[in-house]
Amino acid sequence: MADQLRILYAADIHGSERCFRKWLNATRVVKPDVLIFGGDLMGKILHPIVRRNAHWEAEVFGQTLTIESESELEALKARLHNAGRYQVVVSPDEKAAMDASPELVHRAFLDAARVVATNWLELADERLRNSGIRGYLMLGNDDFPELESVFGQSEMVTDAEQGVAELPGGFQLASLGYSNRTPWDSPRELDEPDLAARIEALASQVRDPSRAIFNFHVPPIDTQIDIAAELDDTLTPVVIGGQIQTKSVGSTAVRDTLERHQPVLSLHGHIHEAPGVARIGRTVAVNPGSEYVDGVLRYAIVTVDAKRGVRSWQLLQG
Repeated sequence: MADQLRILYAADIHGSERCFRKWLNATRVVKPDVLIFGGDLMGKILHPIVRRNAHWEAEVFGQTLTIESESELEALKARLHNAGRYQVVVSPDEKAAMDASPELVHRAFLDAARVVATNWLELADERLRNSGIRGYLMLGNDDFPELESVFGQSEMVTDAEQGVAELPGGFQLASLGYSNRTPWDSPRELDEPDLAARIEALASQVRDPSRAIFNFHVPPIDTQIDIAAELDDTLTPVVIGGQIQTKSVGSTAVRDTLERHQPVLSLHGHIHEAPGVARIGRTVAVNPGSEYVDGVLRYAIVTVDAKRGVRSWQLLQG
């Protein structure tokens, strides 16, 4: 029906090869009209694998590994990719140079991330080309800005970042992957006034709230989908009486925009441990959460109707 749109949404896979493939593969079962990704696509850790005369060595998951064969090496690479981690094979001299230069590490990280992202987009084009399904993807707060150029090269996946995309049925998708400030000082954070200005610039382009979907990486503040552990000055969770204390860490700018513009649906990620659905007036706000480290894809299936609002939603994992 022209007035309905079925969405398959996920976020926060942080470089996990297994989760990205699950996101694409789910289209065969879910059969959505569109596939949307809400940011934090790329990984955060690079593992140098040192090439010795007859073996390789690597520090992985707190262990020093000795890899004796090519097959073991490929298995390690696959294990790292599935956990959202990158790797680079280097000589002992190259490893020593990286140890002495954070800039070399950063460049190696970006090179590895670009290769993975390019491969993913090629896979997405292959899988989606004959399906009639388009993908809409953006970076998140943990993704380095240098990777933005990679995501404009796909045939079937649109770089949705900081734009309003036209979806089937006259629906529109407004997307922003930046977050408010976090304790982690991630690459794409903004003060709330700056975040509000970018969000408002997008929201003001939307024709009709009943056909508007806001894809903002950070969730609105003071909802059940923005609850995270409270941290002390050493970034350690605050524990009182044996219980980890929690707090609302979402964005005031996002909440204000939802309250004023009332899109039919808003899609969020960012807070991995707070999957759920919240209502802000007529807007249904969704965060599927994330368990990418274990190769588990958390995702949402949402059907929106221009006349009846959100007709159905499911939060799933697999």
